[in-house]
Amino acid sequence: MGERRANLYMEGEKVGSFGVLHLADLTVAVARELRQLEDGSLLVRYERSSPEARTLLRKAAIPFVGGDGEVYLHLPPLHVELPGRGSGRGSPPSQRPAPFALRSSRVSRWLLLNGIAEPTIRELSEAVELSESVTSRTVAALAEERLVEVEVDRADARARRVRVRDTGALLDAFDRGTGRRVRSSTWDVGGRDVEKTIDRLQSAATRGRLDYALGGLSGASFLRRAVEPMEVEAWIVRGDYDRWLDKLTPIAARRGPGRLTVNLLPDPYLLTLAWSKEGVSIADPLQLYLDCRRTGERALEAADAIRKEMNW
Repeated sequence: MGERRANLYMEGEKVGSFGVLHLADLTVAVARELRQLEDGSLLVRYERSSPEARTLLRKAAIPFVGGDGEVYLHLPPLHVELPGRGSGRGSPPSQRPAPFALRSSRVSRWLLLNGIAEPTIRELSEAVELSESVTSRTVAALAEERLVEVEVDRADARARRVRVRDTGALLDAFDRGTGRRVRSSTWDVGGRDVEKTIDRLQSAATRGRLDYALGGLSGASFLRRAVEPMEVEAWIVRGDYDRWLDKLTPIAARRGPGRLTVNLLPDPYLLTLAWSKEGVSIADPLQLYLDCRRTGERALEAADAIRKEMNW
């Protein structure tokens, strides 16, 4: 690694070359700007950073080298992750998961959906279907970002309870930290409007014993009808994709009135949080909020309505 270029060699053969960007502090704001560049030839070298900022770079597959020796590089078929040196206080970075990574983000999701609940670490781990050790380290990372507080249980000195400091701050951090790209397909399933398309979706789910959850404006309308949906959005399990094709016999189409857009779930756990209304399965309020936020335009009004409904 030089001041301007970094070269990657494998068995004496050069397999990659990167321009080096030197930073004193890698912040979330800087990481979000770097993600927009979509430049696969950049390597970030920093002295200090936050876990959330590093998570954003990982999601964008931007390689980095930290002042503490932490290394991340994803250049298929090569994948390298080396932990940084521990600070000697608390859990070392290598053992503390990024709080908004795919599985560990379940912790924040559950806390946001359960309002004033103050679960113990054990209760929280059972609710999010993660080990106590992973849950504990995730909570520690959130506490480090001052998003939650951890206190000893007054009834049991061996237990620790988790409390959200500010639900609005946690929601905004979750929104920033979980901007994952999702594989989607838009179909014409013969429904001329939202109601008929939902009927066809529900019918196919019943016949095929398939799980789904309405998302976007179509799902948000069941929670708080702030904006009238024109199309249907649904979350499905990746492994069920071909079965949905078989049951719906769709035609590939562009988004428009009555069309169905299916998104492949990055984490099937989200379906366990779905709720039902009028026989229709609907994604959890946090997912509806995120869907509407990322759709933009008139869906932002629905996102604001959900935020008020949930007191976030």
